[in-house]
Amino acid sequence: MNDKSNTHFGIIMALSTRGYKLTRENYATITDKSTFGKNKIYIQALEKNDEKLMKAYSEIYADKEGLIYKNNWCKKRLIEIMQNFDLNMNFFRSLDHTKFDDEITQFLKKTEFIEITDLKEYSCPGYYVMILDKYCQLYVGTTENIKRRIRQHWAGGKMKSDRLISGQVTKSKLSIDSFRALDTTRILVFPTDKIYCEEDNFINYFTDEFVSNRTSGGIMEFGALSVAGSMKTRNLE
Repeated sequence: MNDKSNTHFGIIMALSTRGYKLTRENYATITDKSTFGKNKIYIQALEKNDEKLMKAYSEIYADKEGLIYKNNWCKKRLIEIMQNFDLNMNFFRSLDHTKFDDEITQFLKKTEFIEITDLKEYSCPGYYVMILDKYCQLYVGTTENIKRRIRQHWAGGKMKSDRLISGQVTKSKLSIDSFRALDTTRILVFPTDKIYCEEDNFINYFTDEFVSNRTSGGIMEFGALSVAGSMKTRNLE
């Protein structure tokens, strides 16, 4: 895509300062503001005068509520973020494109998913698969509005730096929201009102090395505990 607006799967793409494809240069923007809200553990440690926790968190946060990160922490985090990025890119290069295509072909034969070219027609509930052929990666999702949800994924570059790594540096998958619109080369959809109940089953159709989902599918009933328990990682070393 050049500097002029263009269409992608029938959607007019606005001009983007974050780029239409993911690169090492446009991947990360560091911010010192936490996206997780107040750190209750740190606040309780201060209240209880827990010296061990106070020391650990005081090296991360510039305030007493855990809302602002220290500059040194941000610099260290950027190094880790780019290390994780490079590990993921090396992992993608090792994948078998033929095997990736074969799994998608078999998935289409065994399910009610169809491949589409015009996303405008799918402002409806259902399941979707975003395929990133260059990286041999795909993402399975479910939503009340397929078109709107995929466009939200395409708003790449909006993920804050404290969310770019999920878990360990050497095991964290690149989030689907880190990629850009033109990285999505194919889209599969299954329109249905029965959403959220089959997402994990569809994820499990594919070999994990091809799946960019960071968590298991479905509704997380217990918030952060559910997310932590359902986290999907891979060995990148």
